[in-house]
Amino acid sequence: MRPFLATVLFLFCSSLFAQNYNSNYRRVSREVEKVMSISSDIMDGVMTYDKKKKVNALVALQFDIWRKSKRSFARLDEDSEAQLLAVTTENIQSIVEINDGQLQAWLEDDIRSDYGHTYVAVLGQLYGEVLHELEVYATQNEVNVRASDIVERFEAQLNLLAYTTELKKGASSVDSLIVVLKNEIGRTDLSVMYKTQKEIVKALSKHLRGRGEELFYNGQTDLHEAYQKYYFGLLELASADLLADLTKMKYDLVESSSIAASTESSTRRTLSFFDNERKLLAKREARFVNRNLPKAPKK
Repeated sequence: MRPFLATVLFLFCSSLFAQNYNSNYRRVSREVEKVMSISSDIMDGVMTYDKKKKVNALVALQFDIWRKSKRSFARLDEDSEAQLLAVTTENIQSIVEINDGQLQAWLEDDIRSDYGHTYVAVLGQLYGEVLHELEVYATQNEVNVRASDIVERFEAQLNLLAYTTELKKGASSVDSLIVVLKNEIGRTDLSVMYKTQKEIVKALSKHLRGRGEELFYNGQTDLHEAYQKYYFGLLELASADLLADLTKMKYDLVESSSIAASTESSTRRTLSFFDNERKLLAKREARFVNRNLPKAPKK
């Protein structure tokens, strides 16, 4: 009789533990998904260049949700949840701080930099670590896990951004070279400007030769073609207009040992064309991303 009672007691306790693990997992994953859902909305805004006011409304909403989530986490004080809670709390707190700091500075930019792609990549890493800890906890404690529409949407966003990031690599390298040229205007030593102009032409030529169908997205070619058009336009600017400006600078130095104000003005206008093309490309990319963004799950 005693062995039978011991078996029944063991099964009863095991059932209670299993229910407890399931309940704790659900609580943590539910709170993570609440915060992640708002992150997905923020990412949508970042990827499609929404106004700062609209993005900040989501940032404020996420902060409020996270504040409540932390209160919910505070009720979990067992050792079995310690590692999961530590990673979850630290990573989501980092996301909230990024939204309040670096993201705000980026939203102020007139011509927005590559930080939008960096932002999404950082969120992907931080949430990835949280999801990994949830998976480890579920495996160790034999928790039955259901698929999450919120997580699937988030992962689809990361895949879309991985595609645009790959396309953007060539543009990013050229952008950094343009900054070098802008900083060199007004100097009489033209060696850096000539060297940079050659590097731009080389980078664009290499990039135009190296792009194939593997960079198409779900059979769509329009963003790929937009980038190719962008690179061709920059190549024409760098190999014709910019080179003409540098030649005029060199002529000014030979004739009068100084660069004329009109020549500097012409060079600045040429470099502004690079900025204009960049703005147009950003708009095309935003339209492409907006068209391909996964829809938010119904609440």
